[in-house]
This record gives sequence, C-alpha cells and structure tokens, in this order.
Amino acid sequence: MLKDFNSLRCLAHGAALGAVLGAMPLAAGAAEEAILSEAQIDWAAAEASAVATATAEAALTEAFLALPASAEPTGLPVMLFGAAADLPEPGFVSQGSAYVAYYAQDDIQLSISGSKAVVQAGDALVLHHAPSAWESIGTGADYSLSRFGAYYTLRITCDAPTADTRCTEPDYLTGLAQSLFVVKGQANAM
Repeated sequence: MLKDFNSLRCLAHGAALGAVLGAMPLAAGAAEEAILSEAQIDWAAAEASAVATATAEAALTEAFLALPASAEPTGLPVMLFGAAADLPEPGFVSQGSAYVAYYAQDDIQLSISGSKAVVQAGDALVLHHAPSAWESIGTGADYSLSRFGAYYTLRITCDAPTADTRCTEPDYLTGLAQSLFVVKGQANAM
C-alpha cells in the first residue's frame, strides 16, 4: 500500500478516484510512493519511421488526417494499424499526452492507445504473475509495447472471447503490432 495517499490524490485526474482513496485506510508499512513519470520521446526515430511507411500507408494517413478529431494536438507519436490489418477507418480521441484509436468490426472491437506518461508504483504494486507483452483480459486480450519512448496498448475484445482464437492466442495481436505505423504527433503538443 502507499504510505502517502495525498500525493496519489494529486496525480488522480478525477474526483471519484480521490473519494475512493480518501475512504481507504492507511496501511502499516513503508511502501514506496507512486509517481507519474513522463517519457522522453525519440522524435527523430518516430519521424524516420513515418517517412519509411509514408508511401505504403498514404491512403490510411490521408483518411485519418481528414477526421476532425485528428486535428487535436498529440504529444507522442500516434500509431495506427496499417493497411495489412485490413480494418475500417478508426474513431480517434486525443488527450494531449495520450490518445486512443478504436475500430469496430462485426464480432470484434480493437483499439490502440498510447501515452507518454506511466504511473510507477515502486513496491506498492505486487504482481502475481510474470508480465508478458500479451495478456488475456477475459473478454479478449491486451498487447503492450513501448516505441519511441512512449507506451502503447493494443486491445481486442471478442463477442465469443473463449472460442475466437484472435482473443485466446497472441498471434492476431502480434500481427497487428507488426502493422503499426506513425501517422502524426508533435513534440510541442502540450
């Protein structure tokens, strides 16, 4: 448990989380305090990646940049699933230092979210298993990765999560991760 809930309350971006934390009893012990760390983005590598895929992903880039929400500044490289993924046009929401692009198909829902900040909990977080890039989440799976210094999560949920191998085996999300390309981002978005 955290020894100082007031510092976590300051990091929380919602009154509801603050109310829940305020109601929790302090635990005995000297656990480390959770801190919010902001990544240093490698903009040169992100730009080189965007240039390398510019021709192959030109149609998807043009369609994405035509979305009104794509005009919102985003302070990390925005990656989308490439043409090889054969997905419909995404919905998109930017929050300055984070974003999500989401795709809906008949029987699955996909998203990629990115953030340039991460909460580091020190010893306040106890993992009960060895983490891996691919994790089952019950209704689907997550695939986590870091590129250009930013943090990304691919998520799939399935209408038939125990029968659909796209949700029960890592191959589908691994393939999607290989199709990712940089579509936008700006260092001075905040």
